[in-house]
Order: sequence, then C-alpha cells, then structure tokens
Amino acid sequence: MPDAIELAHAFVESLGAGNAEALETVLHPDATLRVWGWELSEAYRPRARVVGRLSEEWAGWPDPSLEIFGVVGGGDRAAVEFRIQTTEAGRFVEHNRAAFLRVKDGLVHALDLYCAEPLPSARRDEWMAPATLSDDEMRRVIEMGRYVDDARHWVEPDESFRLSRQLGWGGGGDAHPGGNFVGGARWAPAEADARIEATIDWHRQRGIGCLWWVSPTDTPPDLPARLESHGLALARQVMMMARVGLDSLDDIPVNTGVTVEVVDGTDEAVVEAAIQVTAVCFHMTPEQVARSRPQWHERLRDPKLSREQALFLARLDGEPVATGRVVMRAGLAHLVGAGTLPSFRGRRIYSTLLRRRLEAARGRGYQIAVIDAGPMSRRVVEKYGFRYLGTSHILAWMPVMDPAVIRTLVPDE
Repeated sequence: MPDAIELAHAFVESLGAGNAEALETVLHPDATLRVWGWELSEAYRPRARVVGRLSEEWAGWPDPSLEIFGVVGGGDRAAVEFRIQTTEAGRFVEHNRAAFLRVKDGLVHALDLYCAEPLPSARRDEWMAPATLSDDEMRRVIEMGRYVDDARHWVEPDESFRLSRQLGWGGGGDAHPGGNFVGGARWAPAEADARIEATIDWHRQRGIGCLWWVSPTDTPPDLPARLESHGLALARQVMMMARVGLDSLDDIPVNTGVTVEVVDGTDEAVVEAAIQVTAVCFHMTPEQVARSRPQWHERLRDPKLSREQALFLARLDGEPVATGRVVMRAGLAHLVGAGTLPSFRGRRIYSTLLRRRLEAARGRGYQIAVIDAGPMSRRVVEKYGFRYLGTSHILAWMPVMDPAVIRTLVPDE
C-alpha cells in the first residue's frame, strides 16, 4: 500500500500528465477537494467531481507544464509544492501551488489545494525560440524574457521585489531613482491614472525615486504620456531590436587589439575591474556600487546562473575599457548591460563585444538575439542585422525632480 508521500507524487504526476484516469486511481471514491484561491474558494465531492474540476482546468491551458519543488509527509498526511507554467490570454504565466493531502485506505481522501495569484513568467527550460517567429510573436517572447529571473532559485541580496500581472516594482530602496524600478504595467485605460498615482504615492511615502520602464506591450498604449502628465520625466527612449540568425557573424568587425575575457567570479581583480567599468558607464553612485557588489559575486558564482548568462570584460592594451552581458534564457539571447568607457569609444570595442556575446549565444544553439538599444548602440547593431520591433520609454520620478540626475539614469552606450 503506497504511503502518503508516494501518493502525493502520484497525484501531481497524474495532474501534470493531464491524465484523468490516473487521477482516479489515486483518489478515494469519496474524495473531497477544497480549492483555496486568490479570487474565491471552491469545494468538490466525491471523486468524479474532483477529477472533473482538475481535468477541466488542465484541459483549458494550451501548453501547460508542471514542476515539482518538494514533497514532505508522514503517517496519513503529505504536502507537495509545485508550479504550473502556461499561456493565458496571450501571456506566459505561472501558477504557484501547494497541495495538502490526507490518506484513507491507501488513497487520497481529502485534498486542500492552495492557489496563489498567477504571475508573469518565462520558459526556464532549454526551449529556444524558432527563427520563424513573427514580429508580434517576437515581442511577446521578449516580454516573457523580462521575467527570466526565478525568485525560487535566487533573490538578489538587499533587494525587495513585488510582481503581479498588473505591475512589477522593487529595488534596493535607495533615495536615488536609479536604485528602484517599475515596469510591466497592464492596466485598462479607465484605471490607469489612479494606478499611476498610487504607485507614485508608494514611493513618495518612502522618500525614494524610481525608474519606470514602459515596453511596447505595456498598456494602456498612451502610458508614457500619462506618466509625464503625473510628473514623471522622460530619461530616454530605447529601441527593441532583434537579429534572427547567428550562424555567420563575419559581418561584425572586431578590433584585433581588444582582448575579451569571461568574468566568472574566480578572479577578484577581474570582477572588480568589471564593476568599476560598469559604475562609470552607468553613472552609479558610490552607494549603489557598494550595495551591488555582493550581487555581482553571488550571481557570478552561482552554478545555475552562470550556465544561463555570461559577463564579458574587454581590455585594450591590458586596460579594462568595456563590459557586456548576454542572458540566454526564455528562448532568446538577451544582450544587456553593455558599456564602453567614454574615452575609448569609436574604436570598435562595442562591436567586438557584440560579436563575442553573439558567438557565446550561437555556441549554445540560440537563433535569435535581442537588445534594447539606445541611440548610439542602435546605429551599430542595425548595421549588423538587428531590426526594429518597437520603442520602449524610460521615465523617472523623484520626490524633488532633478533633471541633471534624470539625464544620467540611462547612459550613453
């Protein structure tokens, strides 16, 4: 006779297979299901109604997948934590759930299912976006890539983060607006102004500023203008761009005098050099540098994160002059965080780093690379096969608006 832990595994595995017949074999004929949801609670009895409820939900998802995080138990009780990822209303989301089971006669007799609010998510397996994506599909996959960091795996040190299907916001809580962010707004036009004011007030009460990133997929469509009407200032527009096809990169020129090395966290001097170059390029304050240093070290030394992304440091005549990162998750190679010291620009250092990052993505089998390009980098990447997909707006708010500070929030590349 299976014990409670074995039944918990069998229950979730049957659910993840969408197998109603298998569910029936692990549930007691008089089974009871109680669903504790974020919007409402439900109750079902006996087994036929329980199976019907679970099977109907699973069948309603076009592409569900299930991941078990852990099972514990003893005697006639067990608890299992799992996550379901799927597409809903054209958006990839995740359902984080926990089930508590009570066993009778070797079958699940009572089942309490706790369902948190679905959240925006990203594909975190080895799935890669095909080169046949339409531009609209590409924009949706790029949006999915903004949620590649998995809080179940890693939370940045000294950070707070809040996420719903309507908005994401967080940061270190610094007074400086560059230390906090807002993005991913999905609001109806009628509610947008009240939501904007509530978000500003949240920051105002804490005496902190923020960057507000508005992507082409955010709603309502006139969100940038609404934010400016509420007192935010535009820091910069950046262009969402993509290159499809990484088989041949010979069209991207390199500076043969530039050496590029991977920053993997094993050499403290190399890590510090990358931090200092980034601090200059991104106008980071000394406080921001100090607060971000532990994050750099944790990220670089985490085996899972290091498999999914690579940080590069470029040197010219041995001097550190530029950094750039590629994040290879959610089906795409995301080019992020590139910067060249101002006194070394115009020497094909950026294009050298661009090619090196694309080579790393190609080596992993990726077919599509994407970038949010500012004016300087756009002039470079569009020469090398990157095409325009949309415009993102980066705005900022501070308790006392300072245009000089806001101008430094989005650096020249």
